[in-house]
Parts: sequence; C-alpha cells; structure tokens
Amino acid sequence: MSKPLNEVLLSEIFNAECEARESETLMQVLNLLEILKSKKNNKMARISGELSELLDNEKNFKKISKAKDLNELLDILVNLQKDKMIKVYKNSYLEKKFPTLTKDNFLK
Repeated sequence: MSKPLNEVLLSEIFNAECEARESETLMQVLNLLEILKSKKNNKMARISGELSELLDNEKNFKKISKAKDLNELLDILVNLQKDKMIKVYKNSYLEKKFPTLTKDNFLK
C-alpha cells in the first residue's frame, strides 16, 4: 500500500528544508564544532566549497574553533563573510541538533 499523496508531498518539502539548512554556513560550522568537541571523533563533517574556502585560511579556522559561544561565533562569521547573510535559528532547534555544544553551554 502506498502513502497518501499529501503525506508524501509534506515529507518531500520537509526533507528539502532540512537539506537547505544543512548547506547553510552557520549549520555547517556548528556541525563541524559539534564533531570537533565530541569525545567520539568517528564522524566526518561535510562542508561546502564555500566553507572549505573560508576554512582554508588557518587563522579563520582557529578563530572559528576557539569561539566560546554562539554569539562570538556569529560575530566571527559576520566579519569573515561581510557580503553574506547568516540565518539564525531558535535555540531549541540548535540544542536538539547539537547536543555536545549544548552540554558545553556553547549555544547559550
């Protein structure tokens, strides 16, 4: 038996929204920090070409990896990407998505 059409369409829209979020610079950086700060380094971070260029400069990588909290990280990203807009999400969403950063009070 197949799913009702509206359920299929809604799941496709939801999946597309999630994929779009994953490609945003902030979400990629948070994912990278989550992996770096995690005790279990068995994951690899997927990053876009744009973020790869940003992290290619060792100074930029050090600034980002040494950020003490989300506000400092946002300031760093705004300064590094002056021509880009950064979408910010509710803390509740970020806390679910990045449990290690939540535990370290990075997202406060």
